[in-house]
Amino acid sequence: MRRFATLTTVLFAGSVAGSIAFAQTTGIKPKSKGEETAVRAMLGAQDPDTRIKAADDLITKYADTGYKPYALYLEADAYYQKADSDKAIVYAEQAIAADPKSYQSYVLLTKVYGNTTHINDLDKAEKLAKIDNYGKLAIDTLATAAKPNPTLPDEDWKMIKDDLAGQTYLGFGIGAVYSNKIDDANADFEKVATMDTDPTDLIRAGRALLDAKKYADAVKWFDRCATFPGVQDNITTIAENDKARAQAFIKK
Repeated sequence: MRRFATLTTVLFAGSVAGSIAFAQTTGIKPKSKGEETAVRAMLGAQDPDTRIKAADDLITKYADTGYKPYALYLEADAYYQKADSDKAIVYAEQAIAADPKSYQSYVLLTKVYGNTTHINDLDKAEKLAKIDNYGKLAIDTLATAAKPNPTLPDEDWKMIKDDLAGQTYLGFGIGAVYSNKIDDANADFEKVATMDTDPTDLIRAGRALLDAKKYADAVKWFDRCATFPGVQDNITTIAENDKARAQAFIKK
């Protein structure tokens, strides 16, 4: 599965050097030694709960920190990892309010709404509108996003942007499934398969189609997950079990 906050490990790695590189592009830098220590604690946190606390500590103690939008995004991402979608949405929206160009927050919101939408939801239309809105903003802001770290090789930056776009297309695809636009959904999921780095997103794609009773289409994405480059055995097992479930419906 994807590790937290795609850019953090690549751009910051919890180091002062990473923070300085970030500042060279954005103009953001700690205003004091204390703030620098708080930023490093946030970037170096190894689990969601520690990350949430460190981000809260930074924002609370240093209210004018230039890292506030990113801290809010990290909290949103941490809550998403904890399967707390409501808080993930709240903090991602706060990150966008603090920085309307927070492309990672748009991506996260697209994915959260995609992952929490189901065919019989009473608020399905509202969720589908959210997926469409946040997804378009994600793609637009990604297209113009500057490389956060000037030392990051162009090919690595492209890989990061592709991964984020792939996650966005997962949301688009799920939205298309529940709008009964299956050809569009499969086209979006193909982009997930070629751009996204997390094979479990293909399981979610298959399960959306399973939920919509599009069993043959679902099988395709469970297969793609099971054969994803470098996929872990436990993920392959989940994909194969889901494939068997879809095939059982086809035989009925």
